[in-house]
Amino acid sequence: MLNPNYSRASAHYRTLALSSQIESADPHHLVALLYDELLLCINILTVQASKCDSLLLDPQAHRARSIIVALRAGLNFESGELAETLAGLYAALASELEDRLANPDPLRFAELRAGIESLAAAWKAIAER
Repeated sequence: MLNPNYSRASAHYRTLALSSQIESADPHHLVALLYDELLLCINILTVQASKCDSLLLDPQAHRARSIIVALRAGLNFESGELAETLAGLYAALASELEDRLANPDPLRFAELRAGIESLAAAWKAIAER
């Protein structure tokens, strides 16, 4: 088991590193960072899924929900059809997340993660241009 002081220090340094990345990122990189954070939440929830009957109140569940809300809030609906498509995708993602939180199963979280990974890869490709 990790030393509690190490865990706190590690979390603090991770927060500082993330803050630094956010301050210097363009909009496409910010979306890519949100996807990275969402994947981290899903990883933690996947581990928790084998230990709990419900993850609806888990702090990582709240964080994952917030990230999905932030992704949707960042859409520019005046830019065309892509924003509408992404809004529908984020709504479906939120629904799938809630279903898995209510009925935790590591395999189902892995499926959700695979879908998010493909979206994250697409945004990283855009951000790297």
